[in-house]
Amino acid sequence: MFKNVALAATAAVVLGLTGCAPRYAVKIASDPPGAEVSCNGQSYGYTPVTRYFKLNDANKKSGYLRTCHWKLQWVSGATSYAGNIYNIRMFPDGVTLRISRPDTPNAYIDHFFAQKLRQNAKMSDVLRQLHDIKSEQQRVKQQKQSNDRTQRYCNMGLLDSPACK
Repeated sequence: MFKNVALAATAAVVLGLTGCAPRYAVKIASDPPGAEVSCNGQSYGYTPVTRYFKLNDANKKSGYLRTCHWKLQWVSGATSYAGNIYNIRMFPDGVTLRISRPDTPNAYIDHFFAQKLRQNAKMSDVLRQLHDIKSEQQRVKQQKQSNDRTQRYCNMGLLDSPACK
C-alpha cells in the first residue's frame, strides 16, 4: 500500500514540475462539412477540424487567445473566413466555430462532396472493425495452435506441466 501511495505522490510531483501547459481547443465546423481549413497557407484538412493551442501566461492574464485567421474553402471554390480571437474566460473549455457556406453558385457540388466524406468515414469505420475482427481471429488461431502444440508435447511425454490434460 505504501509503495502505491509513494508512486502516486512521485507521479504528481513529476507532472507538476513538467508544467503541463493547458491546451485550448478550437473546433472549426462548416455547413456543409468538407471545407478545407487553412491558416497562413498551411492546410489542416476538411471540416470538422480541431486544433489545440497552448495557453501561456499572457493569454491567461489577458483572458484571450489570438490565432491566425482561418480560411475555409469548399471544393466548389466558395470561401469564408473565421475569426481569430477567443475569450478563454468566457469559454474555458474551448470554442466551436460554425461557418456556413456563402450563398454562391454550385452549392450542390459541396453538398455532394460532404455526402461522399460521410460515406468514406462510414467505410473507414467498417474497414477498421473488419481489421479488428481479423486480428482477433488470428490471435485465437495462434492461441489454439499453441495449445495444440502443448498438448502434443504432453501426449508424447515431453512435457510435464499443469497445462497437460
